[in-house]
Amino acid sequence: MANSPIRANEARALTVLFRQGPTTRAELARALGLTRSTTGNLVQSLVESGFIRENPEGAEEVEARVGRPGILVAIDGDGAFFLGADIGVDRIEALAVDLAGAVRGRVGRAFDGRGSDPATTIAAMMELVADVIAMLPSADRVRGLSVAIPGFLAADGATHHAIIIGWHGIPVGRLLETAFEGRMPILLENDANAFAVAETYRWTGENHDPEDVLVVLIENGLGGGIISGGRLHRGLLRGAGEIGHMPVGEEGYVFDPVHPGRLESYVGKQALLARDAYRRGEQRSLESFLAAMADGEACARLTAEEWGRWLARGLTAIVCVLEPQRIIIGGSVGAIYPFVAQSVEAAVRSALVEGYPMPQIQTAAADVNRPALGAAYLMHQAMLSNDTMTTPSGPAGTAEE
Repeated sequence: MANSPIRANEARALTVLFRQGPTTRAELARALGLTRSTTGNLVQSLVESGFIRENPEGAEEVEARVGRPGILVAIDGDGAFFLGADIGVDRIEALAVDLAGAVRGRVGRAFDGRGSDPATTIAAMMELVADVIAMLPSADRVRGLSVAIPGFLAADGATHHAIIIGWHGIPVGRLLETAFEGRMPILLENDANAFAVAETYRWTGENHDPEDVLVVLIENGLGGGIISGGRLHRGLLRGAGEIGHMPVGEEGYVFDPVHPGRLESYVGKQALLARDAYRRGEQRSLESFLAAMADGEACARLTAEEWGRWLARGLTAIVCVLEPQRIIIGGSVGAIYPFVAQSVEAAVRSALVEGYPMPQIQTAAADVNRPALGAAYLMHQAMLSNDTMTTPSGPAGTAEE
């Protein structure tokens, strides 16, 4: 695998091209604060390495300041590939993005993660990763693999807990290194954090300014990813984002004898369906509940509004602490949000102190591969940041899918 580090100015140049798209040498020199001759040498090195192309096909010709057509340079997507994988409760996914950030292959399948054997799970994930690599034009240009899991790094700094799938004190990093026999760098990240990166990494808002964003992933559990100044915030011990465990009430809709009243026990999938079953007298699936919402069923609507009130309570507390510009709500249960958005936003706004900024609240992109995509982007970011990490990195902020 092609894992040799790149030089600092090469990483800076690739970052500019990734964010701005095809650029003339002159504009690239100005963006980097380098002379044209130095930039010319830098471009030549990147072209020879296969990371960029000159006058890329399909790019519009631009005029230089002296009136002559400028030579455009752009990232060559085939210059490097980054793998991402996600281990969830009922699915495992794998995909690859190229140096330009485009998805070049993805696979996934149903998988019963609850109570699964870690070694067996990793073996199944390896099969998907191999399938994705086979889709790429060159396996030699794979820069590494980043794996999202529904858990967090233990205090010992070496093992992980993924409670929702029954993993406790598992040395996931060591298992991955052993499974892949050191063939590529491997990073580990929490699924909610990876989801947050997928939602914000290619931010195309006004001026491309770094954002402060809270991404809320609601599946069987509830996790948060915190983006601060455009970068993932993990906290001192990599545990930031555990919003599902915030105490907001006395009991919750699902019984938790150890930590009753957590936000997760009011708005997670199990909590939602338990409340719905209590009201209807019988259980149904999340898909059936969402269909009932779309049909305007009164019972489903009452449950959703109640769900929204607890979500608003949790979001208000987080807004007061983080003051995010945006809140992005995703995950399978997040599909309820558009039905109750007006009442949730009104509840948050009324609970905030007068004059305190109200963040924009929106739903995430509809893509089941979001944690895997975010994981791949983290590996992409490591290259563009000239970060040569080669050992598993501990995740934080669990969403426990």
